[in-house]
Amino acid sequence: MNILFVCTGNTCRSPMAEALLRHYSNGKIEVQSAGIYAAYGSPASAQSIEVLKDEGISCNHKSQPLTEDLVEWADLILTMTTQHKQAIISQFPSKLKNVHTIKEHVSDHEETLDKLDEVYDKIEQLRARIYETDDGNHAEKQALFTKMQDLIAEAERLEQSMPVMDVSDPFGGPKELYCQTFKELDELVQKLTEKYS
Repeated sequence: MNILFVCTGNTCRSPMAEALLRHYSNGKIEVQSAGIYAAYGSPASAQSIEVLKDEGISCNHKSQPLTEDLVEWADLILTMTTQHKQAIISQFPSKLKNVHTIKEHVSDHEETLDKLDEVYDKIEQLRARIYETDDGNHAEKQALFTKMQDLIAEAERLEQSMPVMDVSDPFGGPKELYCQTFKELDELVQKLTEKYS
C-alpha cells in the first residue's frame, strides 16, 4: 500500500502525517508526502520537528512538489484540506477515486462516502463515453455533458452535507498551534493505521 499525504508547502502538516504513519505502521505501509506549492529540498518546519521529537517520533524530511510520478505511485492520496483535494482532482481527473481528505477517509460517514464513490464512478464512465463519442454527434455529446454536470452537482451536494474535513494549518503560528495540529493528525493517522493493518 502506497500512501501520499498532500498539503500546501510540504513543511508542516503532510510531513507530520508522514512521520506519524511511518511510526505507527512499522514499515507495513509505504508513505511519502508532497505539497501543491512546495519547492524541492526544504526541511520540515522547526516547530513540526520539535513537536514530533517531543513525542519520540523522528522526522528526516525534505519537501517535494506534487508530481505526476508521485500521483501514479500512490494507491491513496490523502490531503489536509478539501481545497487540496479539489486541486489534485482538477489536475489528475483520472485519480478521482484515489483522492480524499484524511478526515473523510477515516471518518464515520461511510454511507455518504459510498454514495460519493458511486457518483464518482458514474462521472468517470460518462467522461469516457464523451471522449468516445463521435465529434459529429453534437446532440449525444451535449446530453452526456448535461448528465455529467448533474452528477457533479450531486457530488458537491454530498460533499457539502459532511462536516468540515480540513486539518488546521499551523504555518507561522506558535508551537501550541503545532501541538494542536499534531494531536489532530495523531488521532487521524492512528485510525488510518487501524484501517490498513
